[in-house]
Amino acid sequence: MILNKTDLKTMKISKLYVLLLLMVVCLQVNAQESQFVKVNSWKELLAKAKKENKLVFVDSYFVGCHPCKQMDDEVFPLPSVMTFMKENFLNVKIDFMVEELGKELQVKYAVTGFPTFLILNGEGYLISRFSGYQEADKFQELLSEAVLKSNKKELLSGFSTSMQVSYPDFYPAMFKARHPMKTEAVVAHLDQSKDVLLESDAIPFVISKSINKKWDDYFLKNYELLEEKYGKELIWGKRIAIMNLRLKALGGTPDEAIFNAFLVEVKPLFSEKDWGYARLDMAEAYYYNRHKDHKSFFRYAAQNYNDDDNKIRYLSMYLYGPNVDAEEKKLFVQWMKKVVNKDTSSSVLATAARLMLDQNDQQAAKKYAEWGLIKSRLLKKSTSYFEEILAKGS
Repeated sequence: MILNKTDLKTMKISKLYVLLLLMVVCLQVNAQESQFVKVNSWKELLAKAKKENKLVFVDSYFVGCHPCKQMDDEVFPLPSVMTFMKENFLNVKIDFMVEELGKELQVKYAVTGFPTFLILNGEGYLISRFSGYQEADKFQELLSEAVLKSNKKELLSGFSTSMQVSYPDFYPAMFKARHPMKTEAVVAHLDQSKDVLLESDAIPFVISKSINKKWDDYFLKNYELLEEKYGKELIWGKRIAIMNLRLKALGGTPDEAIFNAFLVEVKPLFSEKDWGYARLDMAEAYYYNRHKDHKSFFRYAAQNYNDDDNKIRYLSMYLYGPNVDAEEKKLFVQWMKKVVNKDTSSSVLATAARLMLDQNDQQAAKKYAEWGLIKSRLLKKSTSYFEEILAKGS
């Protein structure tokens, strides 16, 4: 059979149509493939989790939240992440700004940043909470820790399983009416409380900033118990805020001897595990933030570093300002080199590689780029940036 031009054109259009149809079907299948389920009610979700012997994973988000979108695009779709979440959790996504259940959970668990991830057992007890964008390997590590805690029956026991908690009126108003809690109202309520460690009083207490010396001292004295009941993520910031307020009373000019004496005084308030992170937080507050003495902070950080690469990430963003000189960059790099390793986040590895190029250290730039390349491939992220760095160094 001989086909004319019209027949050939019709066949080409038909093939193109079939191809487009297959693409649409594939996209629809991929879109439907998800570890997240629809939730009709909180009670039903917990009952289903209990029946299936799974934990509940809540992704609290809102439309327009950039790190929430990053999790949706870069982390949740990864096969290894999806498989682990399906096997161990009933997973739900809840818009905390729109859905009524989200608004209830926001008050219940004092969710003030997004995304925040809540992990509960089938009885409704909170096991773990963490927040912010997490690269896939770190995210799975945090999920695994939650599963292990659940197996050991480790709960954040301060939180009840009930949504009906008798908070003081000013606390839910902070979320529902966007009315900030007033210090005098918090103090007056705490002064009348019979047990500040109970959920109804403890939650507004721990998310408030420094109140007054009496209640700040109470918080510091009972920190370990509060952490055990409500979790480190929720209350760590309050302790550092209290420390920062006390740092302000040390004088108007930076003084290493005075700062070190302050550290000696407050060290007994921290566990050995926490101390390495706390002292660097306080040094950042004292030197970097209060006195704008970046060089002194970087020197201190290089001598007292820990594995918190997040500080490297956000402080590196200020290294290209008009008042940053070569010495400041060099001091930052000395600190950075002690923190960054092959397990560091890909964003920090990218920062490290770029800085090493700026410092004309081709060998270090290549090392960080190679680590970043391996990690990006593992996380199914673009490798182009690291490939460019390697090309420049070759």
